Amino acid sequence: MSVTRVVESRVIEAPIDIVWKHVRTVELSFWNAVSRVEISGGAGEVGSTRKISFKDGAVQEVKIVELSDLAHFVSFDFIEAQPPVEFMSALHTITLRKVTANNTTFVEWSAEFSSDAQLAAVIEDSRYKRLEGLEDLAKAVSKK
Repeated sequence: MSVTRVVESRVIEAPIDIVWKHVRTVELSFWNAVSRVEISGGAGEVGSTRKISFKDGAVQEVKIVELSDLAHFVSFDFIEAQPPVEFMSALHTITLRKVTANNTTFVEWSAEFSSDAQLAAVIEDSRYKRLEGLEDLAKAVSKK
């Protein structure tokens, strides 16, 4: 099965350790589109799940499948959604890299969708949501 990948990125004006605190547990509290997150199995553990309720009424459940405090990345896999979505799987990864020139953080948020995704609609929606989430992350970090 082939995949379709969406990648969005930005530089956030904060040290990597501060940005990582917002990203690591996949609580997504920085993202204005999210109204509530229920955590099962631990705050930042591989295998734990998140039930993410969005302000538009959608609910998605994801599972952390990979986490590295050393390399500063977390990957979470799509489990299910209400209302149902039109694709079989989606793997999201948020990766942070230190910008050494000025102690800021380069953040990349990618999503890989299974080939059954309705390409144009899914890709554009995903691209918009990644950009919105990164903007909200930058705002949340600047408030601290």
